[in-house]
Amino acid sequence: MKSQTKSKDPLFEFLIVGALVTGAVFAFAPGGAVSDPIAKPIVKPTPTPTVEPVKPSYVVPSGKTETLITGLRAPWELLFLPDGQALVDERDSGTILQINKDYSTHKVAFTSTTPPCLKFCEGGTLGMTYAADRADGKLSLFVFLTTLKDNRILKYDLDSTDGVWSLSNKRILFSGIDRSGLSTTHNGGRLAIGPDGKLWVSLGDAGMRGSTSQNWKRLAGSILRFNLDGTIPKDNPHEGSPVWAKGLRDTQGMAWDNFGNMWTTEFGQDTWDELNLMQKGKNYGWPIAEGKYKFAETPLPEGNPGSNNQGTAESPAPTPNIPTMPSDKYIFDDPRYTNPYFTWHPIDAACSGIAFVRGSLISACLRGGKLWVMPVLGDKKLGEPKEFFTGKFGRIRKATLAPDGSLWIITSNKDGRGGWSKGGENPQDDRVIRVELKTIYY
Repeated sequence: MKSQTKSKDPLFEFLIVGALVTGAVFAFAPGGAVSDPIAKPIVKPTPTPTVEPVKPSYVVPSGKTETLITGLRAPWELLFLPDGQALVDERDSGTILQINKDYSTHKVAFTSTTPPCLKFCEGGTLGMTYAADRADGKLSLFVFLTTLKDNRILKYDLDSTDGVWSLSNKRILFSGIDRSGLSTTHNGGRLAIGPDGKLWVSLGDAGMRGSTSQNWKRLAGSILRFNLDGTIPKDNPHEGSPVWAKGLRDTQGMAWDNFGNMWTTEFGQDTWDELNLMQKGKNYGWPIAEGKYKFAETPLPEGNPGSNNQGTAESPAPTPNIPTMPSDKYIFDDPRYTNPYFTWHPIDAACSGIAFVRGSLISACLRGGKLWVMPVLGDKKLGEPKEFFTGKFGRIRKATLAPDGSLWIITSNKDGRGGWSKGGENPQDDRVIRVELKTIYY
């Protein structure tokens, strides 16, 4: 009779073997002690940091000002150099000055020795800008100059030795920009390096109105755009032409906001001055339109001293008696042309330079004798303009952001038109004035 063998239970064997192994581990632990099991660290969840929303803001003058430089004659451009010092030029003398850190000045160069006109000038040494386009990041200075035969752009090597800046290697980058005979009016003349790294040039109609402003084959009455070597960018509106936009009477201010939009200031004739949103290939209407209205001529009354631009020793540029302003009858609504974003009457504006400063467009105005500050509230969206310093400093040509976050403004009361300005001339004119800014949150 065969014996019966009981089948083995796998689970029972697993438990027995496991117990023997565990006992061996405990028995042979160092020092005969039983080791504690390794405890896993308790990981607490990391709280998500609270991100404070960045409040939108813009800046306005705080009201606190300080005169830094006196005794200038019709300064036209002021720009800061990489070391915190600055350059300023004088329109009529052709002098370029360095403003040192202690606010003393010294001459850097003369762009010309012969003034382009004797009285009632708008020409001379105008805009300046610089770019690091030379080997090893060295700088070039670009200067807009009116001459007796044309308007042109000069280019210099700009170098510094122990904090002293100098110009050398003068050459003509571009010449042949329109001017009308011996007239030096409506030259525009502002230069700027745009966000695209190109050289931008603002022009006027050279006193020739429609023959230039509405002619895409002429340069005057335009915004121009160049490569830094003077060649024409391939993405300009018309192949081989530096003209970016047309239909301008006299543009002296260019600035780009934080959305990349380009804004320009425009001198009208008698009725409307303009702030324009400048766009590629657009026509801004002059002399068909002035402001948002169809343009209407306003001749000065017979015998008015301003009608022939003649003055006296006591009043070299008399205040004109402008008749009733006419370009306010017929709204100009033609899709082929672009209307301005804002308009002002010239008595409140005649704005020259414009700057974008920490959320604000700040425009310096001559006849209006003030700063217009326009908050940038969004893409192509500006808040209501606010005016500052009306009549306090006379004519203001340009406002420039300083390295310390303040604003430096230059007056233009020695340009032959001081009598046109609210506030007139000051014995210290012309001046560089430091303006403190404050932040407005909204």
